[in-house]
Amino acid sequence: MEQDTTEHHPDPQPLENEPPVSQTEAGYQKIRAELHEARKNIPPKNPVDVGKQLAAVRGEYAEDISDPNDPKWVPNNYSASNQGEKEEVVPEEKQPAAEPEAVTRNADGTFDVSAL
Repeated sequence: MEQDTTEHHPDPQPLENEPPVSQTEAGYQKIRAELHEARKNIPPKNPVDVGKQLAAVRGEYAEDISDPNDPKWVPNNYSASNQGEKEEVVPEEKQPAAEPEAVTRNADGTFDVSAL
């Protein structure tokens, strides 16, 4: 008995139901473009340090995250001369000696009221 070499499929469909190749190619190109666009949103392999991200969220300067040209990150230069900003210190005038307190405490827990 000879072997049957014909392939049998449980649910054969006629080729009329298959979309033309040009439509399949267009669908493939559309999906390919969507995937290419989605790849742009994938984070880099070397993600930024989480501590730096948190610092940036708190409003602190974080290297490689914060914009160094932002005016709030301009470093203060304390080595510059402050000649125009010098303030003259005026010593306080001594007030006349106050009268001694009427009641003073002695070391042994008693009080002296002789100034009264």
